Amino acid sequence: MEVHLATATRGEAGMVGDPPVTDREHLGEVRAAELMAAAEILGIADVHFLGFLDGQLANVPREQLVGHAVALIRRVRPHVLAGFGPEGVSRHADHKVMCEVALSAFDRSADPTWYPGDGPPWAPLKLYQFEIAQEIFAGWDAPLSGVPRAKLTTFIDTSEQVETKIRAFHCHKTQAKDTQRLLGRPGYREFARQETYVLARTRLPGLPLPEEDLLAGIPDG
Repeated sequence: MEVHLATATRGEAGMVGDPPVTDREHLGEVRAAELMAAAEILGIADVHFLGFLDGQLANVPREQLVGHAVALIRRVRPHVLAGFGPEGVSRHADHKVMCEVALSAFDRSADPTWYPGDGPPWAPLKLYQFEIAQEIFAGWDAPLSGVPRAKLTTFIDTSEQVETKIRAFHCHKTQAKDTQRLLGRPGYREFARQETYVLARTRLPGLPLPEEDLLAGIPDG
């Protein structure tokens, strides 16, 4: 299985680290390098930067954002997409925008009347939204959002990947304080043993839910 990662921005409006590991002028370049290092640890085949400015996605014409996403889908031809839910987990405005973009791109990438100059149509079979059960956040002093556990459709056992995920987190040195805060929470390692999603779109009728595999129901080949 080959995994690709798309990011709309380079995070150039975010934190420079505390103490700083770079300056504002070079932050986008540094954050892109951090992401590439984390992706290598996670075994991601390729990282695709869409080239938009951090914190400004709400000001970009929606058709432009969706067009970039559709072009990438048609080029990579994935069977499964995964992205943010409506509140973006951390409530980041860019995350919320990209949730809507992913939904539109899932629908339009299969339609030849949309963006005809961006390659032949391709129809992904599933779109997942990464979500966390609200119950997990009880007692957390953090601006995070989740969904009721009953709304989750997909539960992935990541117990064997916990240490790998932690190593990837540590690549993001400009966000080290956030990483320390997350990893320092009681029960983090237990929490990290499972990832949860909502199946937001599918072209596979009759899928049994809940699932334990993002590729459940995907035809071989």
